[in-house]
Amino acid sequence: MIRSFSQMTCSLLTVVLLAGCGKSDGFKRAPLVGILTLQGSPLAGASVEFTPVGGTLGPGAIGVADADGKFQVISSRRGHEGIPPGEYTVRVSLFADEDGTPLDPEATQADNPFSYEAIPEPYSGAGSPLKVSIPDEGGEVEVDVPAKLIPPRKKK
Repeated sequence: MIRSFSQMTCSLLTVVLLAGCGKSDGFKRAPLVGILTLQGSPLAGASVEFTPVGGTLGPGAIGVADADGKFQVISSRRGHEGIPPGEYTVRVSLFADEDGTPLDPEATQADNPFSYEAIPEPYSGAGSPLKVSIPDEGGEVEVDVPAKLIPPRKKK
């Protein structure tokens, strides 16, 4: 799982670099800032991915929460800030080392072979029930994962 998310992040960065700066892809974007929490407490270092649903057009967006759980998003094409208005499913991911220590969002499975996804399903998967609606003017959203982190596996 960590490999696929890292690959997705690398693909996103490749698209951003190849697309160039300042070129419009035709999507109107709304400014968006957010707070990511786990049962009401800030969730630092987690990645948050917005996938359009329903009739929402656009590439979606991704961000990483800081130490206070605050994040901004970048659209997955050309590095534009903000997000096209509409409805989104939100997927949250936080990888941890075998002892439960959260890893940097850019960590790779090759460098951390015993790492695991600390956000439980369904919130970390494609079928996440977390949803947000982004109005035309954008604004602030709060994404709360109503679950506990998956504890580290005990060594035998």
